[in-house]
Amino acid sequence: LLRHADIALYEAKADGRGAFRCFAPQMSDRLQRRRALELDLRRALGQDELALHFQPRFETAELQPTGVEALLRWHAPGGRIVGPEQFVPLAEETGLIVPIGDWVLREACRQAAPLPGLTVSVNLSPVQFRHGDLVASVEAALAASGLDPRRLELELTEGVLLDSTDAAARILDRLKGLGIRLAL
Repeated sequence: LLRHADIALYEAKADGRGAFRCFAPQMSDRLQRRRALELDLRRALGQDELALHFQPRFETAELQPTGVEALLRWHAPGGRIVGPEQFVPLAEETGLIVPIGDWVLREACRQAAPLPGLTVSVNLSPVQFRHGDLVASVEAALAASGLDPRRLELELTEGVLLDSTDAAARILDRLKGLGIRLAL
């Protein structure tokens, strides 16, 4: 009974303030699938199942490539490719987005370094601004790869600006001070 009540409470909290839920068996199934996905994602991070795919960017007048955007994919066992819409929200809820984001930064910079003159664009989660040391992660990725900071563009979601605390503003200033481009 207590486990069922706890599951219903978890569902109500997920729906926002002032909500309530009565337990239904499918709630338990959803929670088990979510926990299994979280365990699989933790394993994926340690087993090199995450990969970056690069989408080219072009200058429109002459159709010259100007850069690439790093797109995160999960190559799950069995050959299944899992898109970020399926696992990034869970990674943000559990805090896994911080080590995943660090990996994406390192890998994107490493792969982009030998591409002459092209910029690499990396999406950031608002969670990365609130937890971890984003500036240190960026500095480490740049140092390890040798990528010129002017060739790195960090894409911010509106959530970072809406959550414009003094700490977030200081992080943005420090990133700009490194010579990195910031995009909304």
